[in-house]
Amino acid sequence: MRITLLNAWAVALVATVLISPIYAAAADATADRMAQMETRLIAMEARLAAAEKGPQAASNVSEARMVELETRLAEAEQETKQVKALAATGGNVSQASILGNAATFDILANSAWRNLRWTQAEQWEGVRPGVSMAAVVEALGHPPRSVDSLKPRVDEVFYYETSIRDDGNSLRGKVSFRNGTVLTVQKPNFKANKAAQ
Repeated sequence: MRITLLNAWAVALVATVLISPIYAAAADATADRMAQMETRLIAMEARLAAAEKGPQAASNVSEARMVELETRLAEAEQETKQVKALAATGGNVSQASILGNAATFDILANSAWRNLRWTQAEQWEGVRPGVSMAAVVEALGHPPRSVDSLKPRVDEVFYYETSIRDDGNSLRGKVSFRNGTVLTVQKPNFKANKAAQ
């Protein structure tokens, strides 16, 4: 067989007819693969958008918490201002006030504190380190003020005070607790108070 131009064209035509389906199949496979990759890309973009929205929702929670804490702080500041105003007036305000009961007014006005158990020296004799909190309350009564301590060795502190405004003529005692028992006791200075009266 002789190679002629006609034979070369015929071979090229047959080769094209035979190879064309292979390229078409490869092109279809490539198109399918590109479609799959586009689908994955869209899914990844959706996950990324969701992840970007997640911290934003958390910051909304943080902002809500901050607003709540700011509100509580404002309320506490208002109560503090009202107590300071009450102390400045010497308790001469109406019975229906922020503190709520007449006994508190008597204590602030320095008129009824002498009748409280903790203002008597003999009641403090049974209060010493190692005594239970219940025994302290039984001996002295409930404190006018108690505070959860920030110190690591102390859980709670009971403050027994006659006046929050008069430093020179007031009785002040303090009892610190750890695990429900007395850790330290600071008794009121009864001698100085008797000398002032």
